[in-house]
Amino acid sequence: MNQGESEYRTLNDGAEILTEAFGLITGPRQEQYDHPFEDYSKVVEIFEGFTGIGLNVYEALLFMVSVKMARLRTSMERGEIHHDSLVDALGYLGCLNMAKEYTETPAFMEAWNG
Repeated sequence: MNQGESEYRTLNDGAEILTEAFGLITGPRQEQYDHPFEDYSKVVEIFEGFTGIGLNVYEALLFMVSVKMARLRTSMERGEIHHDSLVDALGYLGCLNMAKEYTETPAFMEAWNG
C-alpha cells in the first residue's frame, strides 16, 4: 500500500462513524421511539413538567449534544476518546436535522398553521 492509499484508508475509516450514527437514527430506534421531532416533543413536555423550563425540540436535542460533548471532554481529560459518545453526538445532530426537515414539510406546516 502506498502513502496515498494509506491516507485514504485512514480518512475512510474515520468517516465510518457517520454510517454508524446514521444506522442508529434511521433503524430500529426510530421505529421504537418514533420520529425524532415527535419523540423530543414528548421530552420537552416532560422536562418542562419537571423543571418549569420550556424548551423547544431543537433546544432539547442541542442539550443532548451538550451532554455528549461533556462526556467526550471528560474522556479526553483521561486521555481517551469515548467512541459511543462520538456516535451519539453525531446521532443527536442528525436528529436535529431530521426535526428541522420534518417541520418544513407541507403536511406539518398545514397542521401547525391550521
